[in-house]
Amino acid sequence: MPKCPARPASGKSTANLVLGAALLLCSATCPALAANGSAANGVMQGFPPTPELRVNKLNAFQPPFLRWSIRHAREVSATRNIGRAAHPLSLLDAAMRDLDQVTFKAGEEDLTLARYLQDTSTDGLIVLQRGNVIFERYLEGFEPGQPHIWASMTKSVTGLLAAQFIAEGKLDPQAKLASYVPELSGTPFGEATVQANLDMQVAVAYPEAVPPDLGLFAATGLIPRNATMPGDIYAFLKIAQMAPGEGRFFYQNGSPEALAWAMRRISGLNWAQLVQQRIWSRFAQEDAYVQIDELGTEMASGGISSNLRDTARFAELVRRELAQKPSSDSFNQAVRSTFQPGDPTIFAQGNLAPGRPGYAYRNYWFQRNDGEGSVEASGRFGQKIYINPKREVVIVKLSSTADQARRATSADGEAKVAARMIDSPVTFNNMVNAVLAQLRD
Repeated sequence: MPKCPARPASGKSTANLVLGAALLLCSATCPALAANGSAANGVMQGFPPTPELRVNKLNAFQPPFLRWSIRHAREVSATRNIGRAAHPLSLLDAAMRDLDQVTFKAGEEDLTLARYLQDTSTDGLIVLQRGNVIFERYLEGFEPGQPHIWASMTKSVTGLLAAQFIAEGKLDPQAKLASYVPELSGTPFGEATVQANLDMQVAVAYPEAVPPDLGLFAATGLIPRNATMPGDIYAFLKIAQMAPGEGRFFYQNGSPEALAWAMRRISGLNWAQLVQQRIWSRFAQEDAYVQIDELGTEMASGGISSNLRDTARFAELVRRELAQKPSSDSFNQAVRSTFQPGDPTIFAQGNLAPGRPGYAYRNYWFQRNDGEGSVEASGRFGQKIYINPKREVVIVKLSSTADQARRATSADGEAKVAARMIDSPVTFNNMVNAVLAQLRD
């Protein structure tokens, strides 16, 4: 297989180069890796697999190895199980809708849904209406029941957990996080309030050699690290530096990891146990799993893997809670408090604002502010959950979209803009709106 040429050092540190190789080595200028692949291209196929088509920690997040890694995260690094429900949430198979030829815009270009799924390296898409499965697609060898990484949609689970703790009086949203985890005193996360951490309004800067994505990936063992890099998630949290700009929105991985530490400390349970007992036991048909570091600390900002239908069940569970009357159940209270309107003016100045006009952000969920109460969870490599309470619709997209873009290390860094219009939030929203137009009664 042809290889991309090495990038010049450009004065970067050795640590940065080692990490950069793991996610940034290859780009659209390298034809051999410009498009993602599947099992059909021979990755990890054969007994044994061909040496140049074997996945390792250096290439796992590059095309064409990315798709295999995203579907086999348990084989990339260590994981912990999240158990299924005794009585899974029921999804009914209804008359399927023919949505493949639904058309919408990607910039100036007209796309069909079928082409959109293909061109964004989608592995699976499912649409529910009132809990009925009305559209379901599996692409490029992805199978029903096969786990798929959620990436940062995991944050939305951590947000609901924290909101439960708040509803039960175990977390004070206005208290400094360090009051629960003294080890975080003097860090940006510890000195910020619980709610500021939940809303990504922490004044934090990461070392240039340890951006908030690659630093965490290295700490979790997903990519190679050298001796200068944090060796576990707790160490990753302590490399963050105080920064100006309190109250500004800056999306990064440290806040949910810090909150997970607090919830472990308060409960005496690990994060996976909390997720299983408080959330997964309410809906899941199959077990899920989550990546862990060498200390057994779960990656609470990005480590879940589950199958397509269970991902849809999670979204449907949230939708149904919103449809119910308020109750004393702490999960119901957590969902309702999470979707109280956030402040779009704060989000508009942050690093995820491009392509999301009018959005707000609360408890690691995106609020669309579309007049229908719609919310989203979103993750790297094209993971999406969309919930529309008014229309009783859920859409889940699990993908292996290449994303080599370097993340900002502070609120003053560059905003994240999709390299291709087809991968942008704008195009995803256009797709959602086109599907909704087909589902009008």
